[in-house]
Amino acid sequence: MSAPMDVPFLTVITVTREHLREYAAASGDQNPIHLDDELARANGLPGVIAHGMLTAGLMAERSQAWVKEVLGAEWEMSRFNTRFRSMVFPGDEISIGGLAKPGADEWTLDLKARNQKGEAVVTGSAAFRKVK
Repeated sequence: MSAPMDVPFLTVITVTREHLREYAAASGDQNPIHLDDELARANGLPGVIAHGMLTAGLMAERSQAWVKEVLGAEWEMSRFNTRFRSMVFPGDEISIGGLAKPGADEWTLDLKARNQKGEAVVTGSAAFRKVK
């Protein structure tokens, strides 16, 4: 079994309102807290916030890219989970990284998405198994 490896933090996005509009259209999540500042403020928020699943999806992409680059293409994701920690706002720069741990039959990546202030906005893990 190999030793744990760093998954270097990589900036994956600076969130824009256009990203929120595009994600809303693609996902069908048209909740106004993601699109309309006035309605977001009426719901107790400081303004629009990014969809949590947008950041979670970026985390899944980052984990798959790292595994393909470091372990090879013969690995597939078998589990993925996230926990939302803080809101993401337009203008936030999101970087994703963490630690990859080998197991007997799989690698597990413990990941964190953080904003430009270093605050964790999403944490999660992804497990990968070798394709037989």
